[in-house]
Order: sequence, then C-alpha cells, then structure tokens
Amino acid sequence: MNTRPGTPLLPLILTGVCLAALVAGKAVAEDLPAPGAVKNRAPILPSESRRLALETAGAFVNDGFRIRDGEWNGTLAKGSPHFLQVTLFAGENYWFVAASPARGAVLRVTVYDSAGKALKGEQWKGVLGNGGGARSAAGVAPEKSGKYFVGVELLEQADPAPAEFSLVYAYK
Repeated sequence: MNTRPGTPLLPLILTGVCLAALVAGKAVAEDLPAPGAVKNRAPILPSESRRLALETAGAFVNDGFRIRDGEWNGTLAKGSPHFLQVTLFAGENYWFVAASPARGAVLRVTVYDSAGKALKGEQWKGVLGNGGGARSAAGVAPEKSGKYFVGVELLEQADPAPAEFSLVYAYK
C-alpha cells in the first residue's frame, strides 16, 4: 500500500467497498435455495382473475370509490371458502369484489363482523359470457370500526379443479 503524502485514498477505499460487496453477495447467493426448491410459497399472481376483479371494481370508481392498492389471490375449491381479515372504519362504504376466469364458476362474497355474523349490505353477481368465469361483490357500510372478515366462496364450477380467484376492494 502506498502511503506517500498526496496519494489518493479514494481508489483504495472504493476497491475495499467493492470487495466487501462481492463477498456479501457471495454469502447471500449461497443462502439461496437449490434450483427447483420452493422458498417463497406465495402464489403466482393470477393475472386474468386480477384483471377481471379490477375491471369490476372500476365500475365503483364512477360512484366516487377509490380502489385500494393491492389484491389478494389464490385458489378456491367448492365447499372451502377463503377468509381475509380486514380493518374497516365506521362511516366508510366498502365494496369487496372477487373474480375468477374459471369456466362455469359462481362466486359469493360475504363480509362478517368479528363475531362471525354476516353484515347486511348489497350483493352483486355477474357471469362472464359463454360461461367463461364469474364476478361477485359485497357492499357494506359498517356501523363500528374494527376487525371484519371477508369470505370468498366457490358455489359452482363446471371444472372440478380448484378455481383461481382475486379479491380487491374499493372504499369511500
């Protein structure tokens, strides 16, 4: 190492930082799972069900609703509903929209209070042309702020395989 007066230390410092980054990167790479191993079990984003759910929720934007950034997705089997815990606020209006591109699917969205009692509200269902999927929505205006549960159920489907779905919601 050259330590003569006037020797710039910046190149030496940068070299040390780059070496440290390479070593750190190597350690991180060694922690990665082997090819084919699953480390993150989050499902792949179902783009068609997401598109259908956002398209449906977009209709509520015309009534002054804002679509929440984010969505939930997964697969549904008949008789096995999925539940999502949400925090809702009194004085707000909400529409929860689920959609599936599964052929012949019929969905139901229900909002429950923390005691498991279904909230009174509006229900909407739509079937895509030629039996190409379904959309369902539940509109609620909770009287109290707190934790609630949104249930999404597959009521019918032509194909016995699990149905892909996405859930989004709008509020005002």
